[in-house]
Amino acid sequence: MEARRSDRLLWVTSLLFVVWLVWVESSFQYFEGSLGSDLRLDSAGVALVAGSFLLPYGLVQVPVGRLIDRGRVELWLLLAALAAAFCSLVFASSNSLQGLLLSRIGTGMACAVAFPASAVLARRSLPADRFALAMGFTDGLLGVGAALAAVVPLLLGRSGWRDLVLFQGLSVALMVALPMLLLGGRRRAPSQLPAAEQDMRVQRWTRAGVNRLIQCCLLYAWGLGFVFGMAQYGLLSSLRGWPNSFMEGLTLIMSIGLVVGMVASGALGGRPQQRGGLLLTGTVITLLSLLLLIKPLLPQGVLILPAFSFGVGIGTSVLAFPISEASAPPGQTAMTVSIVNTSGTVMGGLMTIVSGLILQASPQGDLSLVLLIYGALALFGVAMASWISFSSESAAVGAIPSRPDAVPSIDSAEPGE
Repeated sequence: MEARRSDRLLWVTSLLFVVWLVWVESSFQYFEGSLGSDLRLDSAGVALVAGSFLLPYGLVQVPVGRLIDRGRVELWLLLAALAAAFCSLVFASSNSLQGLLLSRIGTGMACAVAFPASAVLARRSLPADRFALAMGFTDGLLGVGAALAAVVPLLLGRSGWRDLVLFQGLSVALMVALPMLLLGGRRRAPSQLPAAEQDMRVQRWTRAGVNRLIQCCLLYAWGLGFVFGMAQYGLLSSLRGWPNSFMEGLTLIMSIGLVVGMVASGALGGRPQQRGGLLLTGTVITLLSLLLLIKPLLPQGVLILPAFSFGVGIGTSVLAFPISEASAPPGQTAMTVSIVNTSGTVMGGLMTIVSGLILQASPQGDLSLVLLIYGALALFGVAMASWISFSSESAAVGAIPSRPDAVPSIDSAEPGE
């Protein structure tokens, strides 16, 4: 019981790390102008610094997930939080493009630990039927991090970008590194198993499990493709001539809908039998909402409703995590979550580029390319949800533990077992 309680505290602390990483990634847009002018960087240099977080974050997710599955998760979180704090301090004191890039890359790599580690701790410390809710809640924290990025500069007043980044480094040290140091020290040291016994713990993926993982990667790529490519409404706003205030209002409404959709999907998706129906409903809602948002005759005030439902529909994509994890071999939660998360991150970056190309190729008021490309993406989501809904749920029944702590891992073994 003491170990389970400690794991839950560790899980809550890992959620703070997730909020922090979104805050750091999103906050750059609020000070990139002042950073560029202070250091005399051109637009290409500023863009390079902006993109130097997500790329390494996505590239190291899978190997980091594998390491977390094989090691002590609280130790990885502690090291990652300390590295993130150090890189933030380096970024705040940098006066060259090279220093900014190296420290930003280091921050992105350190943050790659947060999401898969939180999944492992959720699986270990919560009942099995709460894992879907935990992942929905974790993904929903993206909205909290984005809100912090907008609010904190207002609270700091006239403080410059260096003060903001220093504050971020201090925050992750106090909110994540210090609790991890205290909580990790309370856990008993894991027993060292013989090498042969450790090798037996590593089980191969079944063919059905691999197919299910591919389905979930494609589904989550669908969701984040919409979130990063279109759901910020910069694309529609530019083509339809919306004022910035209206675009920001729609983005806020969509973000609220996204959080509601993720948390609700996690709460309702605790039973595997319900997940397929939720996915199919969510993808259909996304398709219909997209058509309403593109429809030129609707007044601006009415667009609030499809903006909210658009976010709710996309939020069901979070079910890709519990579906894929249920089909994974025991002890591979972090790597499975990392693979799915990486597919979404890569697709999100790709669709951001696609949206920029659409803006360049489309005259004012012409939404035909938006309908063609994002309409096809919406139909792809419906097809993927149908595929998952009507395929067998027993991809790897033997891999689904009856208790979260039944998942074998090196760091969860207690002495004497």
